[in-house]
Amino acid sequence: MEERILLSTYVIKIIDGNKNNQYLSNFNGSDDFLKLFDKFSNYIFENINQLKDKSGRNTIHLTLEEKPILNDEKRYLYGFFSSGIGGEKYRVKDITTNTTVLNVNKNHAAFRDVFFYLYIPKNKSIGYLILQRKNSFGIKTKLSPALNAYISKEGFLDYYISINNIVHHSVYRKMMDFGKLKKVELVKRKIPNNLEDYVNNNENYQETKGTFRTSFSSRSSLPEHWKEYIDKLLKKEKNETVEIEGLDENFSDLEFQLDLNGKQKTFYVKNQQRTQPDIDVTANIIFVDDSPTVESLIQQSQELINDLIEIRPKNV
Repeated sequence: MEERILLSTYVIKIIDGNKNNQYLSNFNGSDDFLKLFDKFSNYIFENINQLKDKSGRNTIHLTLEEKPILNDEKRYLYGFFSSGIGGEKYRVKDITTNTTVLNVNKNHAAFRDVFFYLYIPKNKSIGYLILQRKNSFGIKTKLSPALNAYISKEGFLDYYISINNIVHHSVYRKMMDFGKLKKVELVKRKIPNNLEDYVNNNENYQETKGTFRTSFSSRSSLPEHWKEYIDKLLKKEKNETVEIEGLDENFSDLEFQLDLNGKQKTFYVKNQQRTQPDIDVTANIIFVDDSPTVESLIQQSQELINDLIEIRPKNV
């Protein structure tokens, strides 16, 4: 079964001790961050980076299965980070036979590979980083401290590398104007106290804490006037709850999914800060033996970066 391919978009900056942004292709007077990132990638390929998780009990590992590919002329670098968590003993079982196939010790770790693509333009203060995310598994929080520890080791003590999510409003505007509305969910933070009462008496029932979702979806596209209505809500709503005219109750949020050229993204009316930088590009990925091809991952990464460059101010 083909996996969902989620690519997250980030901007990357180098900040000096005076909180000034540096040109990445020529920071510290003569150093190129593209080549420094290549050195970092090769370093953790040989020396697995280790970092304690928030609990302090488990160790997070970051490395690469293979050395990255650098294109100095076109200013990009790509490869697959490999990350895993170790520190606990457990068993791996074949769930069809309930037999143990592997005993995992504290010095073992289960690794997952995630694609990355870095583009560092010449004479600009920002670069663009694409990181693959697998469901709830990502590496951004592991990459940032590992990278900053590495540049300190290399002697760049007056610099800090910043990696931040980038979800520009123009991304929403472009997807809303030219994309398709595939799914809408009304979210309420209360549920019926009694399912039988809800089924038999939908107009009159007691409520308790929980999450109640009303979903509308279409394989092609929901009607155009749905988009117009949601766009108006997103522009004007500032209250704690989203008041949907014509319905009896207030909803805590309205979530919706837009699709543009096979790229899907979920947005939120109330909790707009929940909008994540990941975009579902599965529809545009070529799979061979249920695995995405590197070429299609590169192409989608380049397209996402081009979209970001188009909407960024030209002086950065």
